[in-house]
Amino acid sequence: MDESTPLLQNQHQYLSQRRLLVVFPALALIHFISFLDQTAISTSLPAIAASLDIGASISWVGASFLVTSTSIQLINGRLSDIFGRKASLVAAISIMGVANLLCGLSTTPIELFAARALAGFGAGAINALVQIAIADITTLEQRGYYFGIMGVAVALGNGLGPVIGGLLTQAVGWRWAFWFICPLCVVAIGYLVSVWPVSHTSSAEYQIWDKLKLVDWAGALTSLFGIALLLIPISQGGSTQDWGSPATVAMFVAGGVLLGVFLAVEFQFAKLPLLPARLFRYGRSTNILIFVNIIIGWIFWGTMFVLPLYLQNVRSLSPAQAGALTLPMVITHGLTSGLTGILISAIGRYKPIIVTGAVCWVLGAIGKMDYHQTTPVWRIIVVGVFDGVGVGCSMQPVLVGLFAGSDAQDRAVMTGLRNFLRDFGGATGTTVSGAILSNLLLSQLKSVFSPALIAKLTSSAFALKDLDLSDEERNMISQAYTNGLHAIFTFFAVLSAVYVCACLCIHDYGLRRENGKRQQSGIVGPSTVESSENE
Repeated sequence: MDESTPLLQNQHQYLSQRRLLVVFPALALIHFISFLDQTAISTSLPAIAASLDIGASISWVGASFLVTSTSIQLINGRLSDIFGRKASLVAAISIMGVANLLCGLSTTPIELFAARALAGFGAGAINALVQIAIADITTLEQRGYYFGIMGVAVALGNGLGPVIGGLLTQAVGWRWAFWFICPLCVVAIGYLVSVWPVSHTSSAEYQIWDKLKLVDWAGALTSLFGIALLLIPISQGGSTQDWGSPATVAMFVAGGVLLGVFLAVEFQFAKLPLLPARLFRYGRSTNILIFVNIIIGWIFWGTMFVLPLYLQNVRSLSPAQAGALTLPMVITHGLTSGLTGILISAIGRYKPIIVTGAVCWVLGAIGKMDYHQTTPVWRIIVVGVFDGVGVGCSMQPVLVGLFAGSDAQDRAVMTGLRNFLRDFGGATGTTVSGAILSNLLLSQLKSVFSPALIAKLTSSAFALKDLDLSDEERNMISQAYTNGLHAIFTFFAVLSAVYVCACLCIHDYGLRRENGKRQQSGIVGPSTVESSENE
């Protein structure tokens, strides 16, 4: 079987406005819960680190999640093509709910990392599946609006997550920052199953075993292990092990080789590739929109990891207070996402929206470069607003641009590729940020404090409060922490500037055609690409 198999056909079914008003809230609820899960623990990290004595490996609470959520993206689209959107969504929500239960029961760092990795498989699958499902039930002209509304759900999840996580951590303990997700998953499954339209496809005659044989398992396994082997040394290099150590070098080499094997399998041998080579033949503009997702994920997830640490470890704020100060960013993100969806549908263009967001992200990154122990709260709020506009104008509008510049048949795999690169950027950004912070703290404080103490200071505000330190020593630690964060935020500013330059180079295809020539021709060759770019 190849891509002409009936199993992959008739996945889309455009719904009437009345039906959309019933089905769309189910998808929005699922997406909201997914992002709630991803961000609720951000303000609980210091408490988790102190309770489980995680030390410098605190970044792996987030990175273990992002590694698996990244690796599932490429296989995710194909699985939903084969097994159906509803079945795939139910499975993903179930995995996320069970994983959060296990996270709350964890008693060691390894148990927590493993449970978070399992949660990443579920939440990562959800993020792509929801976007694919929206594309299935809406026309291209409608997608800007509905993706914009979905951005509001994402922003609500991002905004309420740190607040709820912080309040639960203070009130009943950090474990409830995981457990409160479980009943929400049950509600979401019940709602989805009750409203999702019945799909009449020819795939019902196939047995599960026939469907499983269609999956590109070689590609899935090589990508999974390749990504993990690259991210582990990035996270631990320079802190728990030397960059030049045999183990570090071996993991880098093995990871690179496995990813090379993955690309060879996908481009040359797989009958149903997770990453079809034709996705990169749609032209310069589509390729730019594909690869800027690495930068988007790097800055977004890196900021979500670093900002709570700054607010708690440098500013000495409580988890709830730190969560409250992230609200300007996430509220603006939600409002901007809704507005951009309306604007894109109204004007039929997405490039002006994306460029505006990229410029705002640069301004926000510049504002964070000078954060210190006494930065005024109003300035943190203003910078958060710029960051929120940047995120709101980047996440969903870029996906709309990708759909406008590619074939309808490639919606699932294109969404998987986009989410893979965004999450890979997020996983790398989180681990690199943690490594930068660990290494700078070690280099600046090793003459005064022990490596074991510095490892605790990397992650836990509570460790500093429990130590018998002089005011001079506390100021030294705070200044070292501030210097480390400055290095991270400066790098974010450089990435933001690269993002602006890339966005200025894209061609806006508009939304008023459903990719007519592309759909008729199937795979786009170089000649078609050139004519499209010159329109």
